[in-house]
Amino acid sequence: MTTPTPRRVLVLGYGRLGRAFCRLYHSTYQIRGVKRTPIAPSADSPCEVVCLPIRDDALRPHLAWADVVLFCPASGRSGVDRETEQDSARYRETYLGNMESVTARLQEPGIRPPVVILVGSTGVYPRSIGGVWSEERSIPVDTPRQKVLLQTEQALIRSGLPYVILRCGGLYGEGRNPLAWIGRRAESSGIERSDDPLSLVHQDDVCGVIDRVIATGVTNDIFNVRDDSLFTRGMLAAMVAAHAAEPLADRAPAPAPQAPPDRLIPNDKLKRRLAYRFSRPPVTAYLTTSPAIS
Repeated sequence: MTTPTPRRVLVLGYGRLGRAFCRLYHSTYQIRGVKRTPIAPSADSPCEVVCLPIRDDALRPHLAWADVVLFCPASGRSGVDRETEQDSARYRETYLGNMESVTARLQEPGIRPPVVILVGSTGVYPRSIGGVWSEERSIPVDTPRQKVLLQTEQALIRSGLPYVILRCGGLYGEGRNPLAWIGRRAESSGIERSDDPLSLVHQDDVCGVIDRVIATGVTNDIFNVRDDSLFTRGMLAAMVAAHAAEPLADRAPAPAPQAPPDRLIPNDKLKRRLAYRFSRPPVTAYLTTSPAIS
């Protein structure tokens, strides 16, 4: 009996999430990463990694090789709402510009269209409007960052390629310091100490969802990917400060508008359609078992 050939997964934007996926599933899939800069020797991976920009012509044979393209954009910044025009332009190019380039190449002659999995963000939902933000709800534009996220999703959908969009909460796990969510050590802005509801998920669970998407063959769908934790930015800020044995300093600017307290991003579609069950500890348990933050 012939052993089936493993599915070939091309990871565009091979960063922490890509490395985690490779660590967990390199024996299940043939995984190849694409990264602009070389990986440091200490971050050696069991998967092949190609160093080139996503828009480089040399990407074409790698796209033709793939059964699945896993698009993991990362701008290096958390958003554009309070940033310079240069920061905003970089964010747009990283997300929307690269998505448009990749989907155009994937429709060129000689390339068999793969499934494109976009690792997006729950940041696509407006923060100023409450209620339940299910995957089917129409999304009004609230901020520049949110607009870019929404346009990136729409560019993938309009391409006609088979797709799955994962709207992920804030990622934590190996190599991800939770302090990044509340600012620098012993400092926290008013919004980060607020009652703004948070959606979080362990990066290994995101990898598990990606595996489930590939294994089930589901396409042309959108899923909210967040764990079952229910807490606010203020609660997380207090936890991180306590873990670091540092007080929350009162050096913050004026608070930004808070999200409505009834704002909810459900994950029941993920559990129902993919039968996924979260396996990693919630961030509350993760913080209590992780090394002291420095």
